[in-house]
Amino acid sequence: MMVVEVEGTHTVQNTYDSLDIHLGQSYSVLLTADQPAQDYYIAVSTRFTSQVLTATSTLRYSNSAGSVSGPPPGGPTIEIDWSFNQARSLRRNLSASGPRPNPQGSYHYGLINTTRTIRLANSAPIINGK
Repeated sequence: MMVVEVEGTHTVQNTYDSLDIHLGQSYSVLLTADQPAQDYYIAVSTRFTSQVLTATSTLRYSNSAGSVSGPPPGGPTIEIDWSFNQARSLRRNLSASGPRPNPQGSYHYGLINTTRTIRLANSAPIINGK
């Protein structure tokens, strides 16, 4: 995953295998889909909590030749230094300006030809009555 924006600010484009995204944060990432055509796990889990909660999903290539195999990836480590080092590696891209020139007219939202929609959905489970 290449991080391109954090909290609405362009970043120096670093690539990560895993990201710590804390409560209320927003990241924009580009996912490079260059692996063999099959299904892959996407795992999300809590960190720095007494009870680790984990959710998994499946990333499916349109021409997938096989389903996910093996157990889902494990939960997060307890290495706090790793999390701090990752946060320190995020840098603002000072050469990236605000909104880009718009030669294609893409800001005319009603005229955009949507070719693909990805919808991420979750459910709100009750944990310990909350």
